[in-house]
Amino acid sequence: MPISLTPRQLKAIVPEAPASAVLTLNSILARTSAVTHLRAAMLVSQLATSSRDFRLLEEKDGRLRPSAPYFGRGWIRLTGKRAYREVGEALDLDVVRNPDLVLLHNTEVTAWFWNAHHLHRFSDDGDVDGCVRAISGEGGRPEALSLARTFYDRACFVLAGAHELAA
Repeated sequence: MPISLTPRQLKAIVPEAPASAVLTLNSILARTSAVTHLRAAMLVSQLATSSRDFRLLEEKDGRLRPSAPYFGRGWIRLTGKRAYREVGEALDLDVVRNPDLVLLHNTEVTAWFWNAHHLHRFSDDGDVDGCVRAISGEGGRPEALSLARTFYDRACFVLAGAHELAA
């Protein structure tokens, strides 16, 4: 059974996260089979890092970038026409013609990306840096790596305690 977070747990992991993020996050955890506290911790840490604490659904100034209209959208920051085409085919959404559909389908897009890129392999090994690079490319920014590690450590602590209580 996938792990679910409470608003209190989310605040302990990501203090600036809006409580409203819990529902979407729990749906993503379920759709990605985040059945261990390590898998849930990795997913939460990566999404919190890329979405600026679950507060942004698209890159700041993304519409001005050369990659527009295929700039980073969703909590996972789907980027590039190829990625938009792949998610569109997988989810039967015309995101190439209407990229803003990624925003409306954040849950599905994020879960698809996580599963399609087999990101739990990093979760199972505790490889935060590898997961950041798999999502963001080889040039994962040092500040993103550091932030993801901080969130991951907090999430492991919070979720391991909840996991032990449930067992």
